[in-house]
Amino acid sequence: MKYVIEGNTITTEFPLDFEAILTCGQTFRFKKEDGAYEVFALGHKCIASGNKIVTDSPKFFASYFDLDTDYDKFMASLSKFDELIESIKVGKGIRILRQDLFEMIISFIISANNNIPRIKSIINRLCVSFGEQMDGYYAFPSPDRLVSVTKEEFRSLGAGFRDTYLQKSAQILAQTDFLQRVKAADTADASKMLLQLPGVGPKVADCILLFGLRRWDCFPVDTWIFKVCSSVELDTPGKVRSHYLKRYGALAGLAQQYMFYMARKNNG
Repeated sequence: MKYVIEGNTITTEFPLDFEAILTCGQTFRFKKEDGAYEVFALGHKCIASGNKIVTDSPKFFASYFDLDTDYDKFMASLSKFDELIESIKVGKGIRILRQDLFEMIISFIISANNNIPRIKSIINRLCVSFGEQMDGYYAFPSPDRLVSVTKEEFRSLGAGFRDTYLQKSAQILAQTDFLQRVKAADTADASKMLLQLPGVGPKVADCILLFGLRRWDCFPVDTWIFKVCSSVELDTPGKVRSHYLKRYGALAGLAQQYMFYMARKNNG
């Protein structure tokens, strides 16, 4: 996508569909006010609407919104699958965000067996309690900060049974070269490593791979995806995942986003 950066403003050639980008399940740190989206990532913030992104970190958000990638060719490739044609029309504005691996691991551990409004609230309280105070907002906490957070403190945020998972995983991520090794591994090995973290199951691992590492050769299966993709033959999340990974290949993760967005949009 063509865009220009002038001062603190990114102007894109065409308006971006920020609703589709931000509500398709890949991020939780945003809010909508007066028709614009306030978006937070790591220690950065922007205001996004139409074809404008206003921020003190324009280069960061040009990368974050993946503006240098041409999605038309991906949509053309996936449109050969009849079952995706309608969801691509509905979610054609979706772009896979370039997000921080640590932030995604913690966020998707919180997401397990949870709903989006509650996930957003817990993550917001996490940032307010343990993140660096910025200009009117709070950054996502660093590994060095979360390593000292107790199980009781995580529980006080509303994390519930995830308190132990968050405490143990934060300690692993802060005290080892785990993040670097995951980034260097291929998708299969990275998945195996992520599954070793407390609180990370197959669906959460796939979400982390897709949204924290941009590994598009994965297919997260949550309740929405299982509802629209299951059948008599595909009667378990594992079977659904295997079938659609084989069917969509290197673009499976993007296909999943189109399907997820339309499923949620159709069901309110």
